Amino acid sequence: MSRLSPRTVAAIGMPPAPQLSGNSAAMQALRAQIGRIAGCGAPVAIRGESGSGKELAARAIHAQGARAPFPFIAVNCGAIPEALMEAEFFGCRQGAYTGALHERQGLFQAAHGGSLLLDEVDDLPLAMQVKLLRALQERRVRKLGGSTDEAVDVRILCASQHGLARGVAAGTFRRDLYYRLNVIELAVPPLRERLGDLQVLCEAILARLAPRQAVRLAPPVLAALGNYAFPGNVRELENLLERALAFADGGVIALDGLGLPPAVPLPVPAPMRAAAGAAPLEVAAPGLERQLSLPGMAPRGEVAVLPLAAYLCRAERDMIVLALERERYHRGRAARQLGLSVRQLRYRMQKLTIQEPRLDDGMEDR
Repeated sequence: MSRLSPRTVAAIGMPPAPQLSGNSAAMQALRAQIGRIAGCGAPVAIRGESGSGKELAARAIHAQGARAPFPFIAVNCGAIPEALMEAEFFGCRQGAYTGALHERQGLFQAAHGGSLLLDEVDDLPLAMQVKLLRALQERRVRKLGGSTDEAVDVRILCASQHGLARGVAAGTFRRDLYYRLNVIELAVPPLRERLGDLQVLCEAILARLAPRQAVRLAPPVLAALGNYAFPGNVRELENLLERALAFADGGVIALDGLGLPPAVPLPVPAPMRAAAGAAPLEVAAPGLERQLSLPGMAPRGEVAVLPLAAYLCRAERDMIVLALERERYHRGRAARQLGLSVRQLRYRMQKLTIQEPRLDDGMEDR
């Protein structure tokens, strides 16, 4: 699919792409760093929590550099099935595998001349890391089923939640690939460290979500947001505001329509055996407030009534956090407790904005 240039987007009236908003010292420092590194062609490793704006930082690097007229391609490495990774990255010839009915280009060819963002790059399996390293060293790729290499000119940007050094220490990320990708490291601050940007962020998000509608926040709303930790960062803020727009009365977002997590504890389903041979999860866990009344529902009147979808998301999130805490954030063991694959658990953690503690918090590596 062809990409629209910024001029074409503006001409047809599409809303502008999200930008790195905020006037806090942290954001000013981040934008200054981006301005310095945008002009060089060195790889950049972007570190930051889920939803903090890593892809926006990558897009800013691309837009301010010489490669801006060429494509910017972003891919979540954890979302590609392992069996299809080589074809996705390097392309494939017709008949290279069952279902390959046509020859097609890969991500490297699509980003030729521009930038390729490898989001969650530390989720790549070791076998694919070897092939990626060769492509970066040789600046050439070979399509799956092909016999010749083709030159590619791509600036590599990568993103991870904890930084690539963690994967190297745990033995899940190749050291030679780490040195190839981590030439320049850029850290994106979480929203809780720049709450002074909330008003600017809210205005920018609302202008994008409702470009033809004048929307404002009621006075208590900004104060309530300023007292919230935002585990999902800017992405969570955008989700809250998008929901609040649906309940806005006369273009005013009130506190009761914001949908901040309630202070009352939520009931959780009764513990169940997640998989054959797995011990049941304990309901009580340090730091988590829960109520339980068999067969898994709290007595009526003791909990707030929430939309069913919101309740189920909260219950799923609590159970995943409980499994991770019980297994000291070892994803493999936690996934077995929950009856999931590691890839499924990783997807749900990202979707539900579940963050792992830092290494210095005393948790063992995954």
